[in-house]
Formats: sequence, structure tokens, C-alpha cells
Amino acid sequence: MEEKEEAGVMDERIYVALGREIANNKSNLAWVLDNCQGNKICIVLVHRPPQMIPVLGTKFDAATVDEELVRAYREKQKAKTDKILDEYLRICLRKGVQAEKLCVEMNSIEKGIVQMISENKVRKFIMGAASDKHFSTKMEDLRSKKAIFVCQQASATCHIRFTCKGYLIHTREARMDEVRALSALLSDFQRLVTSQSSANLDQDSGGSKRKSEHEEGEEEERTSRTSSSRSASTLSYFGGSEASSSVSVMEEISNRSSPPSLPCSGMGLGMITFLINSTKLWQRLAIQNHKHCE
Repeated sequence: MEEKEEAGVMDERIYVALGREIANNKSNLAWVLDNCQGNKICIVLVHRPPQMIPVLGTKFDAATVDEELVRAYREKQKAKTDKILDEYLRICLRKGVQAEKLCVEMNSIEKGIVQMISENKVRKFIMGAASDKHFSTKMEDLRSKKAIFVCQQASATCHIRFTCKGYLIHTREARMDEVRALSALLSDFQRLVTSQSSANLDQDSGGSKRKSEHEEGEEEERTSRTSSSRSASTLSYFGGSEASSSVSVMEEISNRSSPPSLPCSGMGLGMITFLINSTKLWQRLAIQNHKHCE
């Protein structure tokens, strides 16, 4: 039942990130079409809106150019991106695969991919491990900074494969066990917050009673200190400095008997346990991400 619910939430399409240079991406697309038959495919291309706008043969920063010129030039570049995506779809059709396209607009390609995976709840994703010129038969690790970033930052529920020149180079498995554990921790946290809120209400209702008891305690403590001070004066009169130092020692011991203030004071045992477990889980996820992407 749990797997069926997850399948309903996650997108079962295979998302494939490709670049603007069709010639340099054909081999990776061919690998996808040969190895993912029977699956729905969505071609993803991250479009970066140009920040430099050509005017009279010279390029200027978009912030310094007329808004209409910036908008017109960016629309023209966006249209070129759409044409590139359409060409990828035609390649898929020639292989008998009817694919979809998705254009993601962001200044950073790798951040655009990570955001796209999160927003679309992507479960299966394929992208390049490096450009074809870096390929070798002994290649086993990721060479592209974009690929390393995606491998480290993309959602843990996404299974990612990295290819280069038509070969599978690296696979980052989805880690559903850790995600389920985190979900359980979040449920515990909600339960603890609810119970803590109820406890706070109970404390407020009995606050006036405790306040009066506290005031009575303070009054007794003041009386006790006054009595001690008088005793000290008497002892000092009859016994000199030794008697006075004895009283000082007694007062210091009395002050030390009060419990110290702890950084976790006010937290229940359940809340402290939750914080410890969540910290351990995040550390494990971070370590696994690092190992998977080395």
C-alpha cells in the first residue's frame, strides 16, 4: 500500500537533461532511447535568460539597456531554445518514441535541474556526467561540476544516472529508507509540539498558584538571610574574623546547592531525543551524498 501511494505522488516519467548543442548530446539521448524503452520520456533543457544584450554590434549588461530591447532579445533566444527541444523530440520520434519537452528558465543550469526535480517530484533522471571530450573507457567518476552539484543536492527520492558519450558512467540510487525515517521523525516532532503546547496551557492555568508559592519562598529566604546576617554580626563581635569567615562559607555552600541552569532546561526528554535522532540522520544523509558523488 505504501509503495502504491508513493507511486501516485512521484512522477514515473524519465526526465532527461540535454544541452543546447544537439551534436554533442545525441549520443546520450541515443543511450536513453536504447535503455529506457517502454517508459515515458521528458526532455529537459535549462534556458538561461541572456544577461548581455547586443546593441549596435556591442553587448551591454541587461540592467543598462532599454526594457523593450531586453524583452525582445530574450524572447528571441527563448524561441531558439524551443526549436532545440523540438529537434530532440523529432529524434525521439524517428526512434519510435513520443517524448515530451520541458524548458526550465534559470540563470544556473545545475540549480535549475535541482529545482525542477523537487517541483516535479521526479523519481528517475538522466544527465551527462561530463562533455564527450572528457570520456575515456576507464571513466568511473563525475567530471562535470554541474553533475557533481546535482548528485549532491538533488532530492534523495530521485534515482539519477549519469552518462557520457553513450555510456553509463555513474548511478546515484534513490534512498527511500532515509526519507521514510525522516518522515517518521517529522511526525514525532509534530506530536511533541502538540503535547508541549498542551503542557504549556496546563502550566499557564496553574501559574498564579506557583507565583504565590514562589513569592512565599522568596520571603522566607529574605528572612533567613537577615537572620544569618544578624548571626554573623554577633559572631563577629564575639569571635572575630574566624567566625565571620565561617558564616561566609555556610552562605556559599547554600548558594551552590541550587541546581545549575542547563541549555536543554525546559525541553522534554522526547524533544531532546528527537533532536539527537534528526541530527544523526542528516549527518548520515550528508555522508552518503558525499560518498555517492566522489
